Amino acid sequence: MSDKIRNLSNVVTLAGKITEIEVKKGKNRNLSADIIIKGEIQFGDAKTQSRKFETYVAQYNAEGKENKLYDMTLPFVNSVKSVAKVGEEEATLVSIQGEFKANDYVNKKDILVEGLKIDAKFFNDFTEYQGLADIEGYIQSIVPEVKGEEEKETGRLRVTLITTDFFGNIIPVKNIIVPADIREAFEEGYQVGQTAKLFVDFVVNKADEKPVKTGGIGKQRVTQGKSYVEMILTGADPAFDEDDDMGISSEAIRIALSERKSILNDIKGKGYQGGTQSGNSGTSSNRKGLGSGKPAPVDDDDSIPF
Repeated sequence: MSDKIRNLSNVVTLAGKITEIEVKKGKNRNLSADIIIKGEIQFGDAKTQSRKFETYVAQYNAEGKENKLYDMTLPFVNSVKSVAKVGEEEATLVSIQGEFKANDYVNKKDILVEGLKIDAKFFNDFTEYQGLADIEGYIQSIVPEVKGEEEKETGRLRVTLITTDFFGNIIPVKNIIVPADIREAFEEGYQVGQTAKLFVDFVVNKADEKPVKTGGIGKQRVTQGKSYVEMILTGADPAFDEDDDMGISSEAIRIALSERKSILNDIKGKGYQGGTQSGNSGTSSNRKGLGSGKPAPVDDDDSIPF
């Protein structure tokens, strides 16, 4: 049983309209031409379906070897137009493929935030609006979702999956929602400690309208619920136990989480730095049980995965 985490699939696809874009061309310390891209893409009809992305690509690496991604990125860089600059009709439509990366930072309230960001890799032709991810990793927790002060169960589950980025840094992907209609099948086929690839769609959910207050006069205004994006599970590959060649051992996870804790402690020690950017960078079936953990409450802000 290995105490190392193997390479894991972590693929995010956002296809839509570029709403904001900032491109900087220059040279890095190795005197290689490089490009920094920061932007935002709207991958659906709702403004809520907008997410920021970023990428850095150099023409040559430190050893002087050519980076093929550089030339592949240039057509997008040289032609991209944003809604902010040219309006809805002329803005660039593109399909961005990348990965989740950690976005951990201390906010203005001196609170450590463990978030996600999207590191774009490929800029492909647009075919249709979509937001989805294929995420492979270690199932860290599975808990019932609850709602309201009475913590009434919604019928859904919330899953935390530990995956990795290209460089092997571990990334906890929290609040993957298992819909009520596939909850039973998920509980039978997957459990904490197993490794699996989950397929999720980024779906807009709308919080309930706030109830009208008692008392007062006349017709009171109804406060609309806030819309937010959830990661909804649509399917999954078969799970592997930790003693399987394709599984991840609990010892490997323990070591990786210990290293991550040290990184987070360093970020927290530095305090607020401004902005919201990261301070770092055999088939099983008929499985039952949810593992340990208390029910996860519905919280709009916490539901936003990235």
